[in-house]
Amino acid sequence: MKKFLLLLCFAVVLSGCSLLVGEDYFGEGWKGESVEQLTGHWGEPESKTNLENGGQELIYKLFDGSCTYVFYTDASGVITSYQYQSTFLGTCKPIG
Repeated sequence: MKKFLLLLCFAVVLSGCSLLVGEDYFGEGWKGESVEQLTGHWGEPESKTNLENGGQELIYKLFDGSCTYVFYTDASGVITSYQYQSTFLGTCKPIG
């Protein structure tokens, strides 16, 4: 039981502010913004894929691949939606 509590405390310390601000917050703020603004802030994505609707899919992998953000744009380069996946304690935060 003591090991479990120690591990739980360690996880809370590692997660820091992520307990108050979730991964969704970071993606939500980019809806309606341009790809140029996103790349100016986050840098170039790991990959870009052109979509059938004329938009793009931009993939950012952060922290050795433990956090992945995928942004989708329309044909004019405006971010319309996003997805994210965190594989380590829900502590996925973008750079910048």
